[in-house]
Amino acid sequence: MKIALITPIEETTPPIKYGGIEWVVYYLAHFAGKEGHEVHLLTAGNSLKEDYYKIVPITKENIRSIKEIALNLKLREVVKFTSLFKAAKYLRENKFDIIHNHAGWRFLLFQELFNKKFLTTLHGPLHLDYQNYVFRKYKDSLYVSISDNQRKDLPILNFIATVYNGIDPNDFPFAPKPKDNYLLFFARFSPEKNPVEAIQAALETKKPIKIGAKIDKVDLDYFNKHKSLLENKLVEFAGEVGKKDKPDFYQNAKALISPINWEEPFGLMFIEAMASGTPVISYARGAAPEIIKDGETGFLINQTEKDKRGNWVIKETGKKGLIEAVKRIYNMPEEQYLQMRKNCREHFLKNFTAQKMVSNYLEIYKKIVNDTTR
Repeated sequence: MKIALITPIEETTPPIKYGGIEWVVYYLAHFAGKEGHEVHLLTAGNSLKEDYYKIVPITKENIRSIKEIALNLKLREVVKFTSLFKAAKYLRENKFDIIHNHAGWRFLLFQELFNKKFLTTLHGPLHLDYQNYVFRKYKDSLYVSISDNQRKDLPILNFIATVYNGIDPNDFPFAPKPKDNYLLFFARFSPEKNPVEAIQAALETKKPIKIGAKIDKVDLDYFNKHKSLLENKLVEFAGEVGKKDKPDFYQNAKALISPINWEEPFGLMFIEAMASGTPVISYARGAAPEIIKDGETGFLINQTEKDKRGNWVIKETGKKGLIEAVKRIYNMPEEQYLQMRKNCREHFLKNFTAQKMVSNYLEIYKKIVNDTTR
């Protein structure tokens, strides 16, 4: 098949440091190309070049690397639309079996320009009115969700499948036993990702915690409000961590603590941790209950008494639940803890590898091309 993949342009594909969608699209391009499909990757021009796919630069560089654009939100929006116009022009001038949109609602606006098979994977939440205005207009388009929970805010869309994100097992080697003893928080430093409660749970249990976090411009006020928490001797702030160093952070952590404060559509940090053998502690929101096996690959916690998503091992809710989960992890007999690490890797290999994700997408492409999705 001849496949076009359209990516966001904030980051390179794959990202140099923090990024989620860009890793998913990179793996899709890499492994689909490796299987012999002709893949055209419409992305930032400074993205990784490989023989398995053709890069079509819709911007010269990723916009986060251009300071005057990165710090100007309105200018960023203009650049995004001009890049998508360039992508649309390229797609009109070339024949493809499938056009796979990973750039969200913005590129749906161009869909009617193509007399071609068009698929959109939704990577973000579906509760924002300004985005949903467009999604509702194109509700009969073909959509893939990245978790079943993601669909609940906009069930009227024409979802044809759920495909869980995947990562390459070789990028996150399994560590049967960590060399260190810290908790790990790996995400954006934002209200949604909730590093504050992660740090508070660590401090109240007197456990060291490492924070690997990207700070977006929109989250600067939040960071400044809470940065005093980083001054505690038990807290190590590593900033934004790239691919080279990320596996070491995961492998040597006692557990990943991720008290998400929103309906996380997926969460690559969950599967990156489990691939490495590191159990996950998370609030039972968003896709977390679909990804984490409670009591086997970590612990799920109901965030509030009023919003109970399941009858989990940990009965306390909120921060008290986080603290109980941390204590359980650290007080486990070594044999039981090491078995939990094995469970993490096995669960990951069965459900969340890049190869499995790509295989699922290729099957969907075939159904679309043969018009058997309805």
